[in-house]
Amino acid sequence: MNIGLYFGTFDPIHFGHINIANFLIDNALVEKVWFVVTPQNPVKSSNNFTDFIHRYEMVKIQVKDNNNLLASDIELNLKRPNYTINSLRYISKAYPNNSFSLIIGEDNFVNFKKWREYKEIMNYYKIYVYPRKTRLKTDMKLIMSNNIEMIEAPLIDLSSTNIRNIINDKGYAKQFISDSVYKYITTNNLYKSNKL
Repeated sequence: MNIGLYFGTFDPIHFGHINIANFLIDNALVEKVWFVVTPQNPVKSSNNFTDFIHRYEMVKIQVKDNNNLLASDIELNLKRPNYTINSLRYISKAYPNNSFSLIIGEDNFVNFKKWREYKEIMNYYKIYVYPRKTRLKTDMKLIMSNNIEMIEAPLIDLSSTNIRNIINDKGYAKQFISDSVYKYITTNNLYKSNKL
């Protein structure tokens, strides 16, 4: 089975994430998408993260009714910081009967050459790069690789940071996230000033 791996903090998961996953599945680029919730991003301050269990629970809530989408906590027990190459190696070894591809945003792709062992990722895994609203200068030499594909997915014009700020300001964020995720956020009092 061809599985797309969508790594992220998902703090919180929003409709932009889901739209990208559904686009890849609907266009037969992958058969399923695993949302791999990362405990610690090597390039972000972990102090800004909501507790892993909350982020993972929100992803589980979001995907529970879609058999093609899965919440994964596989990085939780891996060595930290969670470098993508280490996670890819582990997942490929743990699930040898599946093939895996990587799903990343254009904003992350511009820094792809700074990723640990990026050449191995590029050589052994298909990489689907989705556009962001702010168009960025992309390394054309990387795009020429057979394993890297810029997809014509819907532009993502929202971020988890913006959603957290809206909730903190007591704004209406339900147009960006599902009712069930929004209920989880309010029930657990997430994204108040001391949580940002």
